[in-house]
Amino acid sequence: MADLASTCGRLGKYADAEKLKIEVLDLRSRYLGKEDPDTIWAMGNLAATYERLGKYADAEKLQIEVLDMRTTLFGEEHPDTISAMNNLAATYESLGKYADAEKLQIKVLDLSNGLFGGEHPNTISAMNNLAVTYDGLGKYGDAEKLKVEVLDMRNILLGEEHPHTINAMGNLAATYESLEKYADAEKLKIRVLDLRNILLGEEHPDAISAMNDLAVTYGSIGKYTDAEKLQIKVLNLRSRLLGEEHPNTISAMNNLAVTYGSLGKYTDAEQLQIKILDLRNILLGEEHPDTIMAMGNLAATYKSLGKSADAEKLCIQVLDMRKRLFGEDLPYTILAIGNLAGIYLSLGKYADAEKHCIHILDTRKRLFGEDHPYTILAIGNLAGIYVSLGKYAEAEKFDIQVLDMRNRLLGDDHPDTITAMSNLASTYWSVRKYANAEKLQKQVLNMRNRLLGEDHQSTIIAMGHLANTYLSLRKYADAEQLQIQGLNLRNRLFGEEHPDTITAMENLAITYYHLKKLRDAEQLEVQVQYLQQLDLKKTQIPQKLNPGKQLIKIASKLPKY
Repeated sequence: MADLASTCGRLGKYADAEKLKIEVLDLRSRYLGKEDPDTIWAMGNLAATYERLGKYADAEKLQIEVLDMRTTLFGEEHPDTISAMNNLAATYESLGKYADAEKLQIKVLDLSNGLFGGEHPNTISAMNNLAVTYDGLGKYGDAEKLKVEVLDMRNILLGEEHPHTINAMGNLAATYESLEKYADAEKLKIRVLDLRNILLGEEHPDAISAMNDLAVTYGSIGKYTDAEKLQIKVLNLRSRLLGEEHPNTISAMNNLAVTYGSLGKYTDAEQLQIKILDLRNILLGEEHPDTIMAMGNLAATYKSLGKSADAEKLCIQVLDMRKRLFGEDLPYTILAIGNLAGIYLSLGKYADAEKHCIHILDTRKRLFGEDHPYTILAIGNLAGIYVSLGKYAEAEKFDIQVLDMRNRLLGDDHPDTITAMSNLASTYWSVRKYANAEKLQKQVLNMRNRLLGEDHQSTIIAMGHLANTYLSLRKYADAEQLQIQGLNLRNRLFGEEHPDTITAMENLAITYYHLKKLRDAEQLEVQVQYLQQLDLKKTQIPQKLNPGKQLIKIASKLPKY
């Protein structure tokens, strides 16, 4: 029965695995006793299935029991006890309890060092797990330091071509992405892909995964066409080798759908996401976490297509299911509340959006404390709602609070701190404190240029924000210079048909009107309307630019949950 349960788990039939593992645990408890090693092992297996089902509270409860029993029976330094600590730490991560996870993983690392030595595989693995938790806490510098150490040790002990070493490269690349060191991430991921292809062949699952990981990085640096090309290849390989209904194939569909969204191909994204949802409903059932996630993704695409009513309906369904199945305090439930708030914002239901964001903030303060990354994010999201409601004093107060906390906890150069600076500048712009906005936006642009380079999407967005402020300050020549630079970069990186490139043309046309460069403005206007009509799938109706009416499309501070 235990073997059958394991097989069900490998097939993704977690509900069937859960039933079988509960039966195994009941039988072992009855005939062997609760403290028998085989019974404790069955508890751990059931906890692992609870994790896969998103029942993290149930997993946590069992894993605490497993850890207590192993500590009592074997002592703290027994390998099985250390393994139980590590499993509980992983569940704490899933629950967003990163401080608890960090505490346990530091203990696991210390015990492993003492028992096995610094170069033992268990110690290196513990080091890597702690680094992952640092990622969750936003301590990317600490994570980077540990992951560099892990990679160096694996290179020395195992060699560059060993699977563990290649995995360490991929893990370090993920942290580089969080630090927005995309060039370093791209370089490592290309190396990982090359090694996988050489050692395993292009059709090996690990090589295909490496291809997918590189596509994610391309998406992060705005190389959406490169990402799309790789993801189509990944999807074709997985469809042929595994079949359309395999979880990895469905995951590849989802990744491609995300890239379609980034390219503004919302109809293509919608078609894929409807297919994903249908497959997950058939294969896993409506209440499976992956099915619910697919509903949420489709809702986001509906929102991008302007199908706000469809998006709202799906988001409400997702939220109701998560509350019923997982409880109100689970991170994924809070995420669903935030997504619904975003829909309400797009529908102009600002009071509903505010109510949901306040609920999220109160819940995160209660569960995680005020300094937790989730709580700080919730404060920033509420500030964005207040801007939409015209409650600028409250928005400014919260944005200043977020920036102060980010500076204190993460430092000036951290990506989240720079984002907080940009958000505060946007709020200053909304209340017409243009000089304050300009000062902050210059700082943001300089930091983005220094840390990320001119070609990075975040740098280009920062140029656009500062250009908008120059317009408000009637510094039209300065605005023109930045907008031309931004438009040239967008044309080169994304192509002239990308929605962001078209928006950049519109903004520059407005500046030309202010500068009395009417011929240049009209030429851009014609080009914009041609490009908008070119793609009949676009949902936005082209508007004739009017020099008396600002149509500048400032990147709004919509909540990012």
